[in-house]
Amino acid sequence: MVDSKTILDARLEKILKEVFRAEKIDLNFSMDEIPEWDSFKHYELIIAVENEFKIKLTDADTIEITSIPIIKSKIIKYLNEK
Repeated sequence: MVDSKTILDARLEKILKEVFRAEKIDLNFSMDEIPEWDSFKHYELIIAVENEFKIKLTDADTIEITSIPIIKSKIIKYLNEK
């Protein structure tokens, strides 16, 4: 079952702030809007999301993830499958 939207957003925002070492994160941003989002940070982000939400993203998922809304949709998809 999926966390409520507010809880999911808060958990995701915490991860994003830690990975990108940012004080503020807009949950509607894409890779292009976060200068720190490079290939290394992308990998770190994927691992952090998998660990936090106890999900396993596929290789295709990791390629498709180019924005925070896409990350959220993937998390919701996998949590709903549990």
